[in-house]
Amino acid sequence: MTTPARMNGEILHLWLCMLGWQVETGRDGEFTVGLATHCQADGDILRVGGCARTDGELALQLFEQAMETYERTYDKAHRQLTAAA
Repeated sequence: MTTPARMNGEILHLWLCMLGWQVETGRDGEFTVGLATHCQADGDILRVGGCARTDGELALQLFEQAMETYERTYDKAHRQLTAAA
């Protein structure tokens, strides 16, 4: 029996890809490990990584970290633009 996509992380992986993230995953013994990268317009590369027992747990870790990284990055840029105005 297969695990529904919403539980095995396929949907979150798809969202990351649609948002421009490149996701690589692999196995390390009992764990699934992964790295997601996003190249920004200014050439900076955002990176997040994780390790979990299941693909779904890893996808959730990567997605949450990616969204937190976006928030930090764009909040910083917004503050800089506001200060310059």
